[in-house]
Amino acid sequence: MQRVLSRGRAAAPGRLCSHLAGRLSTPVLRASRHTSLEPVSTRDVGFPYSNEFIVDGKVVDAATVVRLLEPFALEERVKRIGEVVAKRTFTVLPIVEGLYDMGNLAAVCRTADALGYGAVHAVNKADGKFKMSQRTAAGADKWLDVKMWDSTGECLAAMKAAGYQIVTTHLTQSSITIQEVDWTRPTAVVLGNEKFGVSAEAVAAADACAIIPMTGMVESFNISVANALILYEAQQQRIRRRGSHADLTPEEQMALKAVMLTKTVKESQSVLSELLSRPPPSWQAHTFKKLAKEAAEYEAAVASRMGAETQQGAGVGS
Repeated sequence: MQRVLSRGRAAAPGRLCSHLAGRLSTPVLRASRHTSLEPVSTRDVGFPYSNEFIVDGKVVDAATVVRLLEPFALEERVKRIGEVVAKRTFTVLPIVEGLYDMGNLAAVCRTADALGYGAVHAVNKADGKFKMSQRTAAGADKWLDVKMWDSTGECLAAMKAAGYQIVTTHLTQSSITIQEVDWTRPTAVVLGNEKFGVSAEAVAAADACAIIPMTGMVESFNISVANALILYEAQQQRIRRRGSHADLTPEEQMALKAVMLTKTVKESQSVLSELLSRPPPSWQAHTFKKLAKEAAEYEAAVASRMGAETQQGAGVGS
């Protein structure tokens, strides 16, 4: 698991959410091979990245980060990042509760990345003890926003505050199937640990309990298998009902592309610092002026569109 650097802001007092790397003394997914730049701020739930980065005390927007770092990455990798970003969503969020086997977390991360999900959250076991595993995430955690919570209550309260419905994988008399869940809504799906399933606290906080229909003699799936089935069902339902699994705005796609490039280019922070410290050659001055003008026009168009949407919403409400 990569060692996640500070996001550029101090943790709030009593804040119970952090990156998993910071919670454990032993790396459990993979080790970072280089230092990457991080956005200036994030959110714990939802799309986590800002559109701004801090380089040498200066604010740099995501578009500038992308423009400067792309030449340092292989063309195939840049193309692949663009394809991945265009198919990402943070609207459906898998949460592993009471984690015991770190290999299962690695498997959850790998599946989430492969199916176009941008984040995986986990809740610590009360005793903080984990079973280590030789299984890895195959680098998937590098491309995901992986966070650890100390409390189920705090985690699910944050999800609800952000507008997510809570679905637990648990069998009750009122349980529905995963096919009956509306995955087009912002949804946090809680997967129980390998020994005891989801906690009573999670069940009490859930908007719905869901099961995976089974027709064999066994009564449950391994957590990594259950996660794969659930995330695939959610992806396919979103495609059928929305026409697309992905739902990032152009601004969010640019921010995510910048984040992925900072994780691709070795010592990205040093590279950006050096490039930003150099004045552009005189023969490139007209190019930078043109880019600045295009950026200003784009920002004006976005502001105009947002203003129109706000007025339209006000008209509907009246």
